[in-house]
Amino acid sequence: MAGNGESQLGLYGERGSGKTHLLNATARHARDQGVRMQVYDALELVGFDAESFDGYEDCALLAVDNLDALAGHADWEAVFYRVINRCRTGGLRLLYSLSTRPSRLDLALDDLRSRLQWGLMLELPRHDEDSVRDILARRARLLGLELSPEVLSYLLTHHARGLDAQMAILHRLDGASLSRQQRITIPLIKQTLAETGC
Repeated sequence: MAGNGESQLGLYGERGSGKTHLLNATARHARDQGVRMQVYDALELVGFDAESFDGYEDCALLAVDNLDALAGHADWEAVFYRVINRCRTGGLRLLYSLSTRPSRLDLALDDLRSRLQWGLMLELPRHDEDSVRDILARRARLLGLELSPEVLSYLLTHHARGLDAQMAILHRLDGASLSRQQRITIPLIKQTLAETGC
């Protein structure tokens, strides 16, 4: 986020590849560095009026997860066409995620497709179980949690193995651990996930 790096960075990959996790971790790092920023999920943005969107006017970094959710919404496509143009003038940096490469998006505005390809694009591979285990353990440590090998094995054996699903479970367990002042154990996992219907 410092220096003269890319003004536009896109992440793409299939569900469970860790796009949201990486985007949020990058955004958190930027915030820790004092970067003025905003983070949005395009799945939520489509429910609002595009013309009133000014969430990036006073920030240095705009991070948008699931940007492909705006495909086919001409008003939102026009907004992000303008956002990318602003990146080119040096007034903003854009970090976004997609489920596929920009060339495959079904966009009403062809110029947006080409602009999405201007910046650096990184394809994220789907993580195997060992990668998910490592990422989950690292993310837990960042939250101040320690997951034993038995807990990690339990989570990956008894629940969806995708990174997105495991991160959502970790978020619930973090809250339960804090509120009960307990470390994360298999009984705590069973109780917490039974209470939340998972």
